[in-house]
Amino acid sequence: MEEISEVEVLQMEDTQAVIPAALIPVDTEDLSKETPATSATVTSEIIEITQQNNSDNVQSPTTQTSAAPIVAGPFNDEEVTFHKALRNAVSTEVPKELSVQGTLPEWLTGFHYTLNPGIFEVKYPKMVVVHGEMEQETRTFTFGHWFDNIPQVNQFAFSGSDNKLKYRSTKPAQRAETKISEHQGYLPNQPSSIFRTDTNQSVFARLLSTSHTQGRPSLEPCGASIDVVPPFYADGRRTIYCQNFANHLLELDTDTLENRGILAWDEVNPLFKGSHSSPHSHFDPVTKELINFTMEHGLYNTQYHFFSINEKEPHGSLIASVAAKTSHVHSFAVTPRYIILVVSPLNPSDGGVKYSWGASVLDAFTFKPAEPTLFYVISRVKRRLIATFKSDAFFFFHHVNAFEDAADNVYLDFSMYSDDTIAHQLTLSALYDISSPPLIKPEFCRFELANVQAEAQRLDDYNAAIASIGPVDKIRGFMSRVSFGQTKPSYDVPEKNSNAMPPATRVRSTLGVEMPRINPVYHGLDYKYAWGVGLTEQGDGDMYDCIMKLHVKGDAEPIVWSQNEDTGVVISVVYDAEANNSFILVLDAKDLTEKARAVLPEVVPLSFTNGCFAPGDISRGMQEGTSLGAFSDDELDELDQD
Repeated sequence: MEEISEVEVLQMEDTQAVIPAALIPVDTEDLSKETPATSATVTSEIIEITQQNNSDNVQSPTTQTSAAPIVAGPFNDEEVTFHKALRNAVSTEVPKELSVQGTLPEWLTGFHYTLNPGIFEVKYPKMVVVHGEMEQETRTFTFGHWFDNIPQVNQFAFSGSDNKLKYRSTKPAQRAETKISEHQGYLPNQPSSIFRTDTNQSVFARLLSTSHTQGRPSLEPCGASIDVVPPFYADGRRTIYCQNFANHLLELDTDTLENRGILAWDEVNPLFKGSHSSPHSHFDPVTKELINFTMEHGLYNTQYHFFSINEKEPHGSLIASVAAKTSHVHSFAVTPRYIILVVSPLNPSDGGVKYSWGASVLDAFTFKPAEPTLFYVISRVKRRLIATFKSDAFFFFHHVNAFEDAADNVYLDFSMYSDDTIAHQLTLSALYDISSPPLIKPEFCRFELANVQAEAQRLDDYNAAIASIGPVDKIRGFMSRVSFGQTKPSYDVPEKNSNAMPPATRVRSTLGVEMPRINPVYHGLDYKYAWGVGLTEQGDGDMYDCIMKLHVKGDAEPIVWSQNEDTGVVISVVYDAEANNSFILVLDAKDLTEKARAVLPEVVPLSFTNGCFAPGDISRGMQEGTSLGAFSDDELDELDQD
């Protein structure tokens, strides 16, 4: 089976837009055409698409008339599985030049970074009594979910001009392995920061752990996303950032991969308080803002604090706070005028007791299909919540994109599911069980929020009317509605249900992809293509086994000359189960034909995480650094005390 660990679409010429590559490009208008890939391969990581700095005047993209293929492979041999790619990784700490098969695009120069599970299990000593004597046993702590692990960072240095490629990897949070061994289990700093893992700790120990004000990578490995977009520009350092669901990120040096420190959001600004955050920050290239949110959990609901950070305001500012139900919110959407928070009815069960005690997400949360999914629209100009829409219940990890039209409608695209079953299917026990049912295929779904500004004005009018009438008039207004034959009162009383939530209408639903990526030039704008990993009909459905390119517009469009939205390459780390090795794969983003590949020195575990690409000079890269990075001995001792 083949793993697509991370995909990137890169700009191919100075006059063309760069494309973020994500997974596998597939045209939803014709999914019958397939191009076989390497036998027994598994696709699991996401594609990253990058662009050059010449996209200021992007026009409507050129229509592509030919259907793009699926890169896939059938996997029928039970002895050849992806399971060997869900084991502890062996890092390549010393940079190594790879043998490139094929030809890299000459323009492809820069660093590609990926993030994957590095450690799934930790051995530790345990003293036990055997026949009255104390003896030492070796026991194993095992993470229980694909999302729960100690991460590994991979760095690829592309030099297309001379067709060379270097690689190295490291585990930036490897001290977590020592802490797990010392504690004979896992003590996460934040409640519900793991998906499903038996921490092997008492409730009392978990309560003590979750009383910490912030997490540290020695205990909270940042393994959910990696990016080169900085949250602020303090000194121009060349850095990349790993994020998790907790309220911090880990900064790494782009050249040496050394730890540069931990950035907790409430340390940047005390207003950014809360124990959790989204691992998927947004960066607006027009306003130069990084946008994210923190979650401050209360007794009955959660405050989602949205904030922005830019070069002029390195400490950032609070945009708006939204009170909503506590849920697991993995990602959110940003358009030029709006921020949209979508909250699925995956809520804490048992009154939130398990959640407060630090139980795993899937143990502490329950999906409630009878309750709606809510869409909270925040105005970036007014800096407040202006409207709320609702739809039937659904579950999702990733937004694909969101954009506005000239008629004041907002469209949101999701890789979505009818419920949270997929999250349970991705536990390690389920993935290892050959009798488990096939993974649920994601849908590409588009929702329309109609007349957003009109809806915002309607709510403003309603609130103003409520504020302008006294309690007696409210009673009279109520009585006028329930009395027969009474004429309408002269004073203005809002009609019954006049503050009801309008519907978020599903307007498109087709076969989808996971870990979706689009051309980053089109983030927040109308677009045509998305890339991601998917599941083929020929496969057994136990792991993502193809890269797909989606044509997200179903209708024919006029042909207009412009920068091509799908010009570039898709870069992915792939696991070949038959050969039991991993290789990095470079595909043409337009038709997914192979351009080059290079076998890696060690197996890279399958990942459910996007990668990122930093174009430019690679002469400073691949420098050797200490594995513990910039932390001093005193700082490490302080981390141990945490």
